[in-house]
Amino acid sequence: MMNIGDWVLAASGRDRYISYIDHFSEDTIAAYVIKVARVIDGEPESMEPTLAIVSLRSISVMDNTLEKEDYQAMIDLAIMTADKEWFFELRERIMADA
Repeated sequence: MMNIGDWVLAASGRDRYISYIDHFSEDTIAAYVIKVARVIDGEPESMEPTLAIVSLRSISVMDNTLEKEDYQAMIDLAIMTADKEWFFELRERIMADA
């Protein structure tokens, strides 16, 4: 089951994007996601946050278990996208997990 705010890997053609669910379509067969990074050769490449609609069949929920290195990468992404709220949320989570 997917929820608004879930981090997902969204497929669009041959490309994969790290995204989060913004909202669902009225018929619930698609989700509106905010793409924040394109995955190239297994590595995320930051991009301008972009709204996209994606079939639920093309989305997989990402594992929310973060290693210390993952936290740092997400904090870097929050800084690059100027998302202060997300930055402070990540900072609190890393402090709680320490």
